[in-house]
Amino acid sequence: MAARAEKRVTISEVARRSGVSIATVSYVLNDRPDKKTTPATRDRVLAAAEELGYVPNAAAAALRRGHSKIVLIVVDPTYTGEVSGRTIEYITGGIGSLGYTVLVHTKTSETQLCDTVRAVQPFGVVLLTFVSADTHTRLTALGAQHVLGLTPLADVDQEGDRFWERNIGAAQVSHLAERGHRHIGYVLLAEPSPRLSVARSRLGGAIDECTRRGLPTPITVSFPLDRDAIAGGIPALLRSGITAVCVHEDRMGVAVLAALTDLGLSAPANLAVMGADNTPESRLTTPQLSSAWIPDTDYGRHARQWLSAVTAGEHVDAASMLRNVLPPVQVAHRQST
Repeated sequence: MAARAEKRVTISEVARRSGVSIATVSYVLNDRPDKKTTPATRDRVLAAAEELGYVPNAAAAALRRGHSKIVLIVVDPTYTGEVSGRTIEYITGGIGSLGYTVLVHTKTSETQLCDTVRAVQPFGVVLLTFVSADTHTRLTALGAQHVLGLTPLADVDQEGDRFWERNIGAAQVSHLAERGHRHIGYVLLAEPSPRLSVARSRLGGAIDECTRRGLPTPITVSFPLDRDAIAGGIPALLRSGITAVCVHEDRMGVAVLAALTDLGLSAPANLAVMGADNTPESRLTTPQLSSAWIPDTDYGRHARQWLSAVTAGEHVDAASMLRNVLPPVQVAHRQST
């Protein structure tokens, strides 16, 4: 026979144990500054709650407040890998330090996001991904008390401006151009990948930097993450006159270096290779892979400040503030370039 579920201690029991009214217990447990109780009464109520093992009913509290004490951090499938993991960790830590419960939600559709907000009734929604202006407005109507994050898009099918990724692509080209390369290729991942929008943004930054410097537009090639396939495509790159390639992330750079070795070629003598993200793998290759990346910053502190400002009634343009707090792109110059 299944064990009987343990009965939840109620606020009425705490009131009986402490010898005060239910209303007084509620005032004490909810820390109501507008309701005065003596220190002795407060101590008696808290002692009774602890003795009985009283656990507040979060759902009931949310109904009273009109929202939960949850802050929903919304990301998208591009948030994969070490760099994204650290960013989310900083932000959740910063917001959690304000006393909120933090949930991380991966948006696969705007309908799904709206359903989640309706179910959770979060105090705040922090958008680390792009949503349409209509959805941004709906989130508040569906129960979110505060919504902040990246600039809403005019249309659900529009691609957001990942300006920080464009900066990485520009820095990749700048590094190669400063070493005399004029004919540059850009290698993207051939197979479907959740990070294709990141890769396209970095390519866009590379194209803009080539234009600014009066260089030919980069030749774009797509390779699967397979050294044999890449080795099969490198000769055509070299015949086209390309002397250097940028890759959309370090994993592809490692694969290109491996393919060069298989062909009896080397970087940078035959082809310079410029990575992105400065992952630990970039330092484990021979030659070591040069890489462009945005150094870590205290995203937790910034998120905490933004949320505090919003709850105080201030207007916060998080996207503009993000531009101001992001560190400049750094380049680790190693043997591959």
